[in-house]
Parts: sequence; C-alpha cells; structure tokens
Amino acid sequence: MRKIIVLLLMVLLTAGCTNPAKDTIKIGLLIPTTGQLSSYGDAMGYAADVAIEEINDAGGVLGKNIELVFRNTETSPDIAKTRAQELIDEDIVIIIGAAASSSTIKASEVTIPNKCILIAPPSTSPDITTLDDSDYVYRTCPSDLLQGKAMAMYIYQTLNKTDISCLYVDNSYGEGLKNVLYTEFKNLGGDTLKAVPYPDSFTTLPADSVDFMPYINTLYSQNASIVVLIAYDDGGIAVHQEATTGGDSIEWFGCDGIMTQGFWDNAGTYANDIMGTAPYHEEDTYYESFETRYKAKANGDDPIAFIPNTYDAVILAALAIEKAGSNTDGALLKTSLRQIAYTGTTVRTYADAIAQLNNSNDINYNGVSGNLDFDSYGDVITPYEIWKIISGSFIHQSIITP
Repeated sequence: MRKIIVLLLMVLLTAGCTNPAKDTIKIGLLIPTTGQLSSYGDAMGYAADVAIEEINDAGGVLGKNIELVFRNTETSPDIAKTRAQELIDEDIVIIIGAAASSSTIKASEVTIPNKCILIAPPSTSPDITTLDDSDYVYRTCPSDLLQGKAMAMYIYQTLNKTDISCLYVDNSYGEGLKNVLYTEFKNLGGDTLKAVPYPDSFTTLPADSVDFMPYINTLYSQNASIVVLIAYDDGGIAVHQEATTGGDSIEWFGCDGIMTQGFWDNAGTYANDIMGTAPYHEEDTYYESFETRYKAKANGDDPIAFIPNTYDAVILAALAIEKAGSNTDGALLKTSLRQIAYTGTTVRTYADAIAQLNNSNDINYNGVSGNLDFDSYGDVITPYEIWKIISGSFIHQSIITP
C-alpha cells in the first residue's frame, strides 16, 4: 500500500507539468514518503500539489508554469542532505522541506553554502533558529520555543499537574522541545523528573521491530503525574506497547509530531483521550477553500498539522520568484521572500497577490496557516491549539497563546 501511495503522489506532483523543462520554473520538494514520518510526507505532497495547481491556474510565475521536483528523504538526515544536493545540482534555488528538524538541519549544510533558500513547513526545533544560515533558512511554522511554553502552561495551569516526565525521540526536535518544556515548567513552579530519550533510529525501523518497553519501565519507576510524549508516528507504538504490556497506567500528553494518521494507526484505540499541542490556524473561508481542494487529492483525509504550512511555503516561494523577477539568484530571492510577507496590501490568494505585484504594489501575504511575517531568524509566531483524540480524530479543544 505504501508503494502505491508514493507512486500516486509522484504522479500528482508532476501532473500538468507537460511543458519542456525550459518552459517551467522548478521548485524543490524535500519530503519523507517512507520511514516513520511518511504520513507527513504524503500529506505535504498533496498540499504542495494544491498550491502548484493554484499558481499555474493563475498564470504561473514570470509567465511560466511552476514544476515541483520531488525527492524522498526517507526520514533520514543523511539522505535528506544527499537529496538536497541533488536538487541543487538541478539548478534549483528554492527548496520546500524537510519534515524532521534533524533532516532540515542536515540539508542546510548544503543549501546554505550554495545560496539555496530552504523553507521548512514542519521543522520546529529551536536549533534552527540559531543556525548560521546567512538568511537562507526559513520556516512557515513556529519554533518549539513557543510550543514548549504552551505545553508547560496548559499542563501546569489547566490540568493542574505539578510534576512531569518526558519520553522523547533523541534528535534535535525531541531534545529541543524537551529542553524548552522543562525550563518553562520549572519557571511555573513545577517539578521535572528525569526525561527518557529513545533512539532516533526508531523513526526508520519497521513498527514490529521497535521495543519501547525498556524506556517505559524507566518511566514507571518515576511515577510521574503525566508523561509528555515527544515523538512522530513511532510514538503510537510506545502508547500501544505500554497499554498492552505494561498495564495502561501512564497518562500521556502529546505534541505536534504525533498529530498524524500514522500515530493513530500505531496506537489504535489506546490513543483515545490523549491531548496535545499543535500550531493553530483560523478556519476561515480561505482555509475552507484550501481544505476542500486538499481533501479532493488526499482521498478525503483532513489536513493534519503543518499541512497548511506546506501549501503556504509553496505559495511564498512562487511569489518570491515573481517579486524578484528571477529564479536563479538566491541572494535576491531571500530579499524578496521577506518583502512579500511583511508590509503592503494584505492578500490571501496567489491570484490576488500577483494582481497587486503587477500593479507595482507591495504585498503582505497572509496564508491559510496564519501569520507569515518572518522575524530576523526566519521564524514566524502563531498561537497554539490544544487537541484531543476522540474516536480516532484530533479534535480542537482550545487556543493558548504562549
């Protein structure tokens, strides 16, 4: 089934791009369609395709159609770096991706020196904020500096928990979010028990070969009021194994990384009633339009966390090229990328944005994912939502502004 999905995704991403390469403008898409983040990668691909259709239906960029050039990171940082270099070798100067923060950081090792812009829709590690990137790395999602604070506030102030522990994937995403969570929870007056890391390699292994119980047994010895799970799809394996082998005694609290169909598939009904955090977006008419078009491509599935951010990243890339009048000069493109999402006439669609640019007007593109005003680090700031899994669906509960 996974092979069928990947092949379908590749067909979608190349659909409509029948013109010769010289008549298209290429943007790279660096996503995982295999490995434990594959559910994100598939969804990111559908969102990117929605954006490409909208762009090309509105006349494209600089009079040419946009073409997405897809590469699979396989949820591996080293492979992400190799695939990023392949895109650069095709003279691509804007890449959308990757998914995992560790993959984005690794890919940036080749994109930055080659003056290639990297726009990461779901990579939230605070380590990305402090990259020495010469302004070539951006995110359409907020940093975990905000998510960690939102988690701490909700767990301490609303759930009234005075101590926490944490099971986290041992990579830049897991460690970064755990560190912020623990700092903020202590600042509120709570106690932080020893956090338990599990190997990053679990994200690339088959589910039936992963054993979380040694790490869960360590959590049992601490008897925390609540355990924050910082993981990807593989976190569902931990929930399932704890429930079926350990006795279903842990109260879990999740993060944006587990807000996926893959997490539910791994955890089963034991995921019901787990709560967590994810970046919040307003569900207005513009979002509803995106959602309808997305579901038509994604077999009726709702867009999960960071999927609107992927759509916005592609739109921003196209607008940056149009504003710059070039798709070959990375230094010029990074300037235009900031110009189209900061000051000027507020626009919500690609067609409206192009109309304003054609009239020599400045624009401020506000996307379906929320605020896209990049700060000095290339980050954006948005509120967070609290979600809860009910009958297999991630249901919005409330909004929290850290």
